[in-house]
Amino acid sequence: MTFTSVAPATRRKIARPASIPVLPAVDLNLGSVSFATPGGYHQYWSGEPVELVEALTQAVRPAQWIPEIATLVVTVAQTGVRAGRRIGFGLTAH
Repeated sequence: MTFTSVAPATRRKIARPASIPVLPAVDLNLGSVSFATPGGYHQYWSGEPVELVEALTQAVRPAQWIPEIATLVVTVAQTGVRAGRRIGFGLTAH
């Protein structure tokens, strides 16, 4: 019988993409989401505008725009989780 030792996998820290705090304006009828960043004014489309507005009304910190993955992240309060729960909304170019 042969025994082979395997070295434990090296844990790499995966860097989170940089996020930009934004104040989005949401049009419930069209699903349009607009906000300004230091790089300019942006307009996108969301398939979940009602859910996005509900999350924004319960937000405990500013929404974060992550341009690398075209996602708007809203942090809402959650019992037992001090940092809150992050909800991501994928946005499509308008």
